[in-house]
Amino acid sequence: MTSPSLSSSDSLHGLALEAVEHRLQALSEYLAVYRAGLASGAGGWQWRQVRVLRSDIARLQAWWWYLNSQQHGAGWVLLVDKLAGLIAPWLPSRRDRPRRRHVSRTMRRLGSHSLVLRAYITLEEDLQGQLLTRRLTAKQFPARVSEVELARLESRLAEAARLRRNLLPDSRRVAVCCQLLRAVMVLRQGLGMPLPVARTVEP
Repeated sequence: MTSPSLSSSDSLHGLALEAVEHRLQALSEYLAVYRAGLASGAGGWQWRQVRVLRSDIARLQAWWWYLNSQQHGAGWVLLVDKLAGLIAPWLPSRRDRPRRRHVSRTMRRLGSHSLVLRAYITLEEDLQGQLLTRRLTAKQFPARVSEVELARLESRLAEAARLRRNLLPDSRRVAVCCQLLRAVMVLRQGLGMPLPVARTVEP
């Protein structure tokens, strides 16, 4: 029989994958919009937007690969964890770096930790919206919303909050992990090997 703690861990892992997949989908859709703008002869600032989005998508894909492989018990995940633990202390904290100036219309480039955290926060906000909508519907049309459905949404929202607060590693470890796996993905692509890809619609 699966223990409650193991079941909870699996649920949170699945929620993390869901958050990253949803964020990848959104960024892929943004990228499609900016590419369409470039095709119509848009200015250079949109090229910068495309570069930022491509970088964000590549790092999120790397984090998704890490989470998915961790969930399936891939042995190389432990090696990546050890490498990240060795390299991370030598990296400067992102907040210690001077801020870059950006054109006002240009998207701000986030660090890997902030990028993943944004995915988790977005899912939490989405669940908050769903729960609020269902509660309002239940007040107006009680027969349309069951207590079981509300309890399920409340449970998922609580898990999303826990995921955001407690289950993301140190920012430098996340950065090392994303950059390492991003480099491996580039190498695999160059060698013609299949890439691990999250479930999103290609723009």
